[in-house]
Amino acid sequence: MRRHCRHLGNQLGVIIACVGIGILSVVILPFWWWLIAAGGGIVYCGFYIMNHNNHC
Repeated sequence: MRRHCRHLGNQLGVIIACVGIGILSVVILPFWWWLIAAGGGIVYCGFYIMNHNNHC
């Protein structure tokens, strides 16, 4: 039993790191990708309006 607890103690940092990376990849990264995609869409619409504006 003592050896099993020591082995778990060695892997506890890896387990915590994996859970942290999982939370980051599921919650935070998709939020930033949606912001980047929305910004790219706004820039594209702006260029489209500027190129198809006949007032100039």
